[in-house]
Amino acid sequence: MTKLPQNSILKRLSETGYSDARIADMYGATPQAVNARLVAMGLRRYRQKVTGILERAWPTSETGRGDFVNLNRYRDLCCFLRWRLGDPDMTANQVRGAKRFERTVRERNSVLDFQPEADEPWLFVPRIESDGRMVIRWPQGRELPEGELRAALDLPEEPQE
Repeated sequence: MTKLPQNSILKRLSETGYSDARIADMYGATPQAVNARLVAMGLRRYRQKVTGILERAWPTSETGRGDFVNLNRYRDLCCFLRWRLGDPDMTANQVRGAKRFERTVRERNSVLDFQPEADEPWLFVPRIESDGRMVIRWPQGRELPEGELRAALDLPEEPQE
């Protein structure tokens, strides 16, 4: 297996928009190795925060959430959360995904819920009072994050441009 490039090259490839899988293919590595190096370099700080939020809501070991992370609604949710956290490294496509997610939540007056047993596990469901301003239906009995992580879950008062 070929070694990954120097950190400066890896950073440039990632910032240019190359996926972990594409970088891995270029160097004969695994996407997990690419991601691990980018995390170690501190370049995945926002993705780690988003994963932490979603793991708190729907632990992969209990819900199987990891089997459904390739679906568009999940990706858009992740983009929205990164956007709300102020991730400066988002691509134009990721920002569009974040805005699309926000627009859908507003237009439908809904929240995203995760129902792994359903045919479509990421469902937009009608907003209820207990949802507050959150963009997801927070599972009962799960502790909410605090601070900026909690704030990232809220729909902004005004649509973001």
